[in-house]
Amino acid sequence: MRILFYSSYFYPYTSGITTYPFKILSHLAKKHKITALTFNHKKNELEEESINGFKIIRMPYLIKLYKGFISPQSLLYFYNQLEKNDLVIVNLPNIEGLILTLLSRLFGKEVISILHCFLGFSNKIHLKIINSVTNFIILLQLILSNKIISYTNDYVNNLPIARLVKNKTQTVFPPIFKLAISKTRLKNLLNLKRKNIWIGYAGRISNEKSLEYLIESVSPIGWRNRLSTGVELVFAGPYGKDVAGENSYYLKIKKILNKKRIKHRFLGNLTNGDLGAFYKSIDILVLSSINRTEAFGMVQVEAMLLGTPVIASNLPGVRVPIRLTKMGILVQPKNSEQITEAINKILKNKKKYSNQKLIKNASKIFDIKKVYKFYDNLIDEK
Repeated sequence: MRILFYSSYFYPYTSGITTYPFKILSHLAKKHKITALTFNHKKNELEEESINGFKIIRMPYLIKLYKGFISPQSLLYFYNQLEKNDLVIVNLPNIEGLILTLLSRLFGKEVISILHCFLGFSNKIHLKIINSVTNFIILLQLILSNKIISYTNDYVNNLPIARLVKNKTQTVFPPIFKLAISKTRLKNLLNLKRKNIWIGYAGRISNEKSLEYLIESVSPIGWRNRLSTGVELVFAGPYGKDVAGENSYYLKIKKILNKKRIKHRFLGNLTNGDLGAFYKSIDILVLSSINRTEAFGMVQVEAMLLGTPVIASNLPGVRVPIRLTKMGILVQPKNSEQITEAINKILKNKKKYSNQKLIKNASKIFDIKKVYKFYDNLIDEK
């Protein structure tokens, strides 16, 4: 089958929203002809390239508005590609894909939407407006889609629009595999760590991750008389200008860390064996997200598969991995004190949250072969 995939951001941009479809397209390309449409968001990448058996076409744009693109040129790309392909897969959230979805239905092409999340609301007026408009456009695309793929029923059922999309929604866990561990990188990290306790975070440094609550949980005041060993926050993932629209947030976080005199390290974007070494070197991974922009948290499963316990916010979708594996503790969003207590609890009884039996069970639950089979069956039905 000839499949057209669209995502506003895609490889080499790093986030859960891009790594998920990259794995799926790489698998599907073994049997099908795949073309991925995206934007040349850095304006220094190849306009076209082939990778892992599928083609990526990066479209030009006129203006970049916050994290979205205004691109009259995309209409021509959409039109030309629709004539050449049988099926359209749209990666949500996005704004620009509404035009593609509308054209697809006019052309009689079936549309499958992969729903990663809706956007949460910000305290800033301009972001509230942007997020509200984006969420409305996401809803329109879902209504126009023939099928919707989401991570969990827990997330979908807790959306305000659940009744509008539930009947055509199927759920499957994201494709996650056990990472290799670079022995050289692990040795380097452990030399840096020494006898300190490393509390880790993996992902983009972005506003919706609400890292202020994680920082507050490990502040010197919060840890006084609790632990004699030094505590250090270690961040793995892109930050600053490498994350679209989030440089000001990174600077804000950096300022808070320095003001509170919290030891910290930003390791930058890590992949494969280097990321595996990061998970193996930290004592606990924490996800302190506070709204529905976080719908699952693939990094927590990556950590679990390598034996690292997790603390995550008790949010729809996000709480599913810990509920299923028992490899961590759920805390209420925006509650730094609960994060502090959870860290202490895990450190005092780590074997309860990480042992071979739990790790083996997690591997069965999040077997990537099940995900690939799901998508194979989905496409074979066409």
